[in-house]
Amino acid sequence: MDLLLHLRGFAAVADEMSVSEAALELGVDQPLLSRRLRALEGELGVELIDRSRRQIALTPAGHALLPRARHLLDQADHLLRSIRRHDRERFVVGVPSGCDPAPLARLVALLEREGVEVRLASDGEEAPKSAAWLVDACDPDAATWATPLGAATLPAAIGDMPRPVSLGSLRPRRGGERTQVLALPRDLDDPAGRLRRLADGAGIGPAALRRTPHQLAVAETLAGRGTMVCARHEAVTYGLSWSPFIDLVARGHRLAELQPLPGPLAAGEVRAQALALLGACVGAPEEGRG
Repeated sequence: MDLLLHLRGFAAVADEMSVSEAALELGVDQPLLSRRLRALEGELGVELIDRSRRQIALTPAGHALLPRARHLLDQADHLLRSIRRHDRERFVVGVPSGCDPAPLARLVALLEREGVEVRLASDGEEAPKSAAWLVDACDPDAATWATPLGAATLPAAIGDMPRPVSLGSLRPRRGGERTQVLALPRDLDDPAGRLRRLADGAGIGPAALRRTPHQLAVAETLAGRGTMVCARHEAVTYGLSWSPFIDLVARGHRLAELQPLPGPLAAGEVRAQALALLGACVGAPEEGRG
C-alpha cells in the first residue's frame, strides 16, 4: 500500500468533510478514494471516518491520526522539493515573519563561528521552500516547538507584575465598555480553527474576536482600544504588558531539515544550541524543545 497516497486522501476528506468534494480536489474518482480510505483503515486496524451520520465525521482515531498524517505529508513534500534543487550554496534558514530578532542574531553568530555560511529567509520568499532548515507553522500537537500565547495590553503600573489570565477574562462584560480581542492572522488562519474554538468556549464570539494584521493590532493595543493575543516576544518588542493564558493556548512550529547537514549541525552540542535558539526565535522556551 502506498501509505503517503492513502494518507493524502484521508487528509483531503478530513479537510472537506466530504468524500466527493475531496475526490474532486484530488482529481480522482470518488469510488477510488473510498477504496483508499477503506484500505488505510484496514491497514491501521481502526475506523477513521464515522459514516453512520448524514454528515461524515472523524472518529477519535481519525482525530488522533490527522495532525501526524499532515506532518508526514508536509515532510514528504519538503523532501521532494529539496531533492529537485541541486544548487544550494549556503545554509538557508527559513523562519516565519515576526520572529524574535535577538535569538535569531545569536543563531547566525553561532553558525558563523562554526564555519557555516548562513542566509536567513522569511515566509513569502521562494527560498524557504528549499531551505536547509525550515521553520513552519503546524498543529501544536505535532510541533517541534510550542509557543505559549497570552494577552498583551497597555503597560501596567510600575512594580506590577503581570499575572496569568484566563481567556474567558477577555470576553465582553454586560454593561461594561466593549473591548476588542485582537488576534493575529497566523493564529486565526489555522485550518483547524483552534483559537476560534477556544474563544467560543470562553464566551468570546466572532463579534469580539477580530482578525487584525500585526502592526494594526499593536497600534490598537497601544491606543488602549483592544487586547492583543500574541506571544511574549511580540508584546515585549513594543513595550506592551504581557500575561500568559491559564488556558492551554499555543502556536505550533515544526522543523523540516534538508540533508546532508553541515558537520557541526548533524549532532552534538552545537546542534542542540542552534535548535534551542531557533525555537526561541518563534517564542518557545530556550531551555527545551516542544
